Amino acid sequence: MSDLILCIGEYAKNPYFVPDDCIDLFSIEELCYYLFTNAYLLDDRFVSKELAEWITDELELEEIGKQVHRMAGRPDALSKLVILMRDDIGLYDASEWDELLSEIGRNNKLSLEERRKVRADSFLNDGKYMLAIDEYLMLLNETGPAQVKLRAKVYHNLGICSVRLFMFERAAGYFEKAYNTYANTESYVSMLGAKKMSLSSEEYLAYLSEHKDSYEDSLEVERKLETLKLGWSSRPTRYYINELKDMKQQGKAYYDGIGAMTGRIKDDYRNCVYRNK
Repeated sequence: MSDLILCIGEYAKNPYFVPDDCIDLFSIEELCYYLFTNAYLLDDRFVSKELAEWITDELELEEIGKQVHRMAGRPDALSKLVILMRDDIGLYDASEWDELLSEIGRNNKLSLEERRKVRADSFLNDGKYMLAIDEYLMLLNETGPAQVKLRAKVYHNLGICSVRLFMFERAAGYFEKAYNTYANTESYVSMLGAKKMSLSSEEYLAYLSEHKDSYEDSLEVERKLETLKLGWSSRPTRYYINELKDMKQQGKAYYDGIGAMTGRIKDDYRNCVYRNK
């Protein structure tokens, strides 16, 4: 990719909103970048008449807009759009575009359900947990009881999303559904871990006493928690908190540091749950 990028067209006053990712695009180069980084998750529906009109009216790229308009609703529209961006906009090397086209071709062989799971997993890995949850729930609605392994994975990943949003009781329910759908140790151990986080010590011990066969798995939960504690003790945030404790007598510096740290945590959490326009 070249270090110097010559931009063409106008910078849109009215951006093109991509609802699946909740982002605004303001230029043809931003569209190019979005396609390059997300095309393997998209399908032909992304190429719409609305996109063509935005390119024509907002970016004043009439010829490109006409070509996109002709592509909309046709087979292989997404691949054709990528080829158009490669030939007319550039931004990346031709070899990089060709690699992306190959990946799109491979993903076109996936079923709609498989492609949706790829997309949901991408949201999960990017920390966009509410968007991931929405995709997983739609996937559950689109699949039947016969798709046992897929549904079990979806339930398990819903549990992961819920844990990372600190919704431990809900997470335990999803992990349990994953285990009941397709029995596996990972989901069962995860369920016990979520229960331990959502129940009081007395309630958790009572649950274990009622489920004698959970003993070995409960030991695995304790081992995982101990590993997490050891990992936390060596993380930079832990060192920063210790430094703040040493500053406590200084008053303002301590509270400013705490405020800055919690502010970043709040922003991170908002990004995790953001799902609207």
